[in-house]
Amino acid sequence: MLNKYLSSCFLLICLVLFSCNSNQNLDIQKLNVTNNNPVNTESITLSESFKPITGQIIYIPIYSNIYHSNQQRSHNLGVTVTFHNIDLDNSIIIKSVKYYDSQGNLIDDYLTSSVILKPLASTNFYIEDNDIRGGIGGNFLIEWVADKKVAKPIAESVMVSTASTQGISFTSQGRIVKEF
Repeated sequence: MLNKYLSSCFLLICLVLFSCNSNQNLDIQKLNVTNNNPVNTESITLSESFKPITGQIIYIPIYSNIYHSNQQRSHNLGVTVTFHNIDLDNSIIIKSVKYYDSQGNLIDDYLTSSVILKPLASTNFYIEDNDIRGGIGGNFLIEWVADKKVAKPIAESVMVSTASTQGISFTSQGRIVKEF
């Protein structure tokens, strides 16, 4: 009877241990988008004669990890940066989307060419929770332009983690650092 009990306990422990999914061995991956464009966009080539009427560079703070327990431990976060064209009638052109770490070093340049974002469309950029290259003070810079007056777009980041039995999420708003 004791042997049967020990065997059952051993089997239960093995099931619990081997059925858990660990993120520690996952490779860092970026969201693969068809033809290298962010979702809901199309590549365009701006002519040398293109003269924007309006535009901005927007700074969006992101946190790929945050400290807790007196900075003794950190908690990794998945990050989604979303860029919304809120104009009802006009498209805007996204010229660049760059990701920087806490020291201001460029980590990634998400665009190989300018893209157009149609009226009321949104696009996003994702960083896996196991990609902590940005650190606690990472950020994105998004540069956009338009050939006519448009409603100013909205740029936001959402950080999420559902590790263990706890969940954490919060947002950051983009700030205009330069206007054209």
